[in-house]
Amino acid sequence: MQNEFSLKVKLIVSFWLVLVFSLAVPSNYFIQSVEDKVDSQYLQYVQERLEIIQWIISREEEKSPEKLDSVLKSLGFLDDDQVSVLDAQGMIIADSRLPREEFEGMSSYIDYPEIVRARGETGYHTASDYWENDRMLHVATRIDFSSEQGDVGYLRLVTPLSGLHPYFQHVSANLWKFVLLSLLLSSIVVYLVVTYLTFRLKPMIKMAQSIGQGNFQQRIHDSPGKEFDPLVEAINRMAEDVEKSMELVSSQKSHLETIINGIKDGLAALDNQGRIISFNQSFKKIFGHLDTINGKKPVEIFLNNSLQAACDEVLGNSIHQTRTMEMEINEQFYDVHVVSPRDHRSIGAIILMHDITDLKLLESIRKDFVANASHELRTPLTSIKGYTETMLQNPDIMQEKGPELLQVVIKNTDNMIRLLDDILQLSRIESTQDQVALDDVDLAAVIFKSWYNCSHYIEGKNIDFASELEQEGQLLVRGEAEYLAQVFQNLFENSIKFVPMEGFIQVLVRQKGSQAWVGVQDNGPGIPAAEQQRIFERFYRVKKDKKKVKGTGLGLAICKNIIKAFGGSIWVESPVPGSDSGCIVWFSLHKTEL
Repeated sequence: MQNEFSLKVKLIVSFWLVLVFSLAVPSNYFIQSVEDKVDSQYLQYVQERLEIIQWIISREEEKSPEKLDSVLKSLGFLDDDQVSVLDAQGMIIADSRLPREEFEGMSSYIDYPEIVRARGETGYHTASDYWENDRMLHVATRIDFSSEQGDVGYLRLVTPLSGLHPYFQHVSANLWKFVLLSLLLSSIVVYLVVTYLTFRLKPMIKMAQSIGQGNFQQRIHDSPGKEFDPLVEAINRMAEDVEKSMELVSSQKSHLETIINGIKDGLAALDNQGRIISFNQSFKKIFGHLDTINGKKPVEIFLNNSLQAACDEVLGNSIHQTRTMEMEINEQFYDVHVVSPRDHRSIGAIILMHDITDLKLLESIRKDFVANASHELRTPLTSIKGYTETMLQNPDIMQEKGPELLQVVIKNTDNMIRLLDDILQLSRIESTQDQVALDDVDLAAVIFKSWYNCSHYIEGKNIDFASELEQEGQLLVRGEAEYLAQVFQNLFENSIKFVPMEGFIQVLVRQKGSQAWVGVQDNGPGIPAAEQQRIFERFYRVKKDKKKVKGTGLGLAICKNIIKAFGGSIWVESPVPGSDSGCIVWFSLHKTEL
């Protein structure tokens, strides 16, 4: 790795920083402190002069403007100072310099900073004179006098602050000249010292380069000086350690190959061009029917474009990531993971194949069990329902509350039958997901038919229904009409259950390229954000609504599997944008290509 700046530049800049902070900063702070102290003492001196002038004015029996103006102009100790007497409105009524015809037409000084501060105590303000390019000190204080102008006024004194400032500026300029000279001399010294050190270190650099190129038997025997003895020893020790490390790495590589070949999962490494450079015995066993594997791209081995796309994505992104997919190879099922290593210098990506054939078999057994159990349970429940209806048709068998109790039995029996029907339907959809025959489906026709089939669930609620697709034939999508109708009926039934007595249900349609996003929106209470990821699981129901609304908890799971069979996805948005309640269940479908 090459440094952007040389050692000479770094040392020179370091010396410069040290000199600036050790000389310029303290000196400038000292000069500024002295200047502030001088200004403070001068302000005290000016205040004392102002008090003297105030005492002189107070000694005058007549305090008319003419008399005060005469007194101020007669003061001989003012030098460059200008003293003014202002009335309560800030107008000049007497001045030590200006004739009366000049200041009588001048504007009020009542809002000047020194006058504003003088209302409580002696006020002062420092400003620069625009014409003379000089700093001026403005000091004011309140005075009491009796005249036609009022009982209260202000005594204002303006004096230059330029006395010692040229001197301080001269000292500051000399200081910076001294700092610049020091910087120049330090640069020369550093340059000479570093040049000498570089010359003395050249033999050591050549020896270190030789060791870096793999000649670990080389050693440095001559030290440039006593100060460099520890460095010479460190380089020689480094050569010995590197030689030992290379032997250790070779041994560890052999052990690692043994471990990797003992892993049951298939493992292959790709270079940065996406070609297989190494693999373990399990990977070779999976593709034992191939003559060669090394140097080929994944698509040539797996014959799968999706896997090749995942590998290309991982190779083209420097961020550590993983892509996962399921794959069937020679009637065996695998979880295939494409992983990007943290260091892309030698390996671009890693393919890991985990055999999940046994898990797939267990999953199939579980699905068959649910299907068989549901089928077996439905038969006795149907018999119970039949006998119960028979008893209801013979009143002589019934006692006083018999019919009422039997109605409850029938209702619960219907719920059980519906639950089992949902389980059977869910199992059927999952088992035939890849065999669903897709066709062109009129989306608007399915929407209105499904709503008509659900109208009997309203049970006295006043629900407004609307659809953004108002006419049949507006939009054709790829799907299966009966399954798509089942999705809408499940979503409509859920919305009918949860909307208030004055409900609103609407079907939204958004066209996104080759897809159509369909949403069922309602004005119900909505779904908590913490539970939105779980509502598509089997038997899962929102906790707060479990006791309020009846249901099996399978409707959304059925919807999810149907939409998945269509090649789409389903998700929920709650609350509705612009509101704090409501819910939209979205799902995507592929549009028919015209």
